[in-house]
Amino acid sequence: MAREDEVRLIAYRIWGEEGCCDGHDCEHWFRAEVIWEQEQKNKAVSTDSKAKSKQTTKKAKRIR
Repeated sequence: MAREDEVRLIAYRIWGEEGCCDGHDCEHWFRAEVIWEQEQKNKAVSTDSKAKSKQTTKKAKRIR
């Protein structure tokens, strides 16, 4: 899914959680962008951690 589509879904969720009030679309969008970027960073860290874990496991198997 494209970034804009994901941000749109997050903004829509925020809008719903806040009672579907109109007039805060820009605020919801900006908050959604921040949430999306945090999620991307978390995914990158998680992916990096998994890769390091696999490397450590491979090294441990070689040592045995």
